[in-house]
Amino acid sequence: VVALALVFFGARVVPAVYQTRTLLVFAYVVLFLPQAVGALRASLLQVNPSLEEASRLLGRSKAATTRAVVLPLVRPGVLAGGALVFLTCMKELPATLLLAPTGYDTLATQVWSATSEAFFGRAAAPALALVLLSALPMALLVIREAERSPAPPADPAPAVDSPPTPDHPAALVGTG
Repeated sequence: VVALALVFFGARVVPAVYQTRTLLVFAYVVLFLPQAVGALRASLLQVNPSLEEASRLLGRSKAATTRAVVLPLVRPGVLAGGALVFLTCMKELPATLLLAPTGYDTLATQVWSATSEAFFGRAAAPALALVLLSALPMALLVIREAERSPAPPADPAPAVDSPPTPDHPAALVGTG
């Protein structure tokens, strides 16, 4: 619906931008900005206001508080929002087909074009490139965030040779 509206807008109102990359990028912004804002909003809502207040009471300015307190806390949400938008843009097809300049191909349009004509071998390379371009940055993001966050404490399991304690489920076996 957004792409059709932009086709009408570009063709009738501003013909200079019709079938240009500018209109395609604008369509991507309109389509995917809500995803990024949603992820950012969720991470901002998790920031405890008392942390900001404490920073301000200790003499930091609003800008310094934002830099030192808020941004590090919302960083995972910003990265998640960016990752969501990146993945969605990589596979976007309808808006790209309607708004892209003539002869402009993305990986998604190459895969669609080849598979619609049953040339599955020709679709394999761009499909693999699409998967790799989507998966590798996501894997790096996950690995980097896993290294930054502390590991959760391990749940201590009882030793095999130790007798069951009254609060351990094995103590209930045989009673009845």
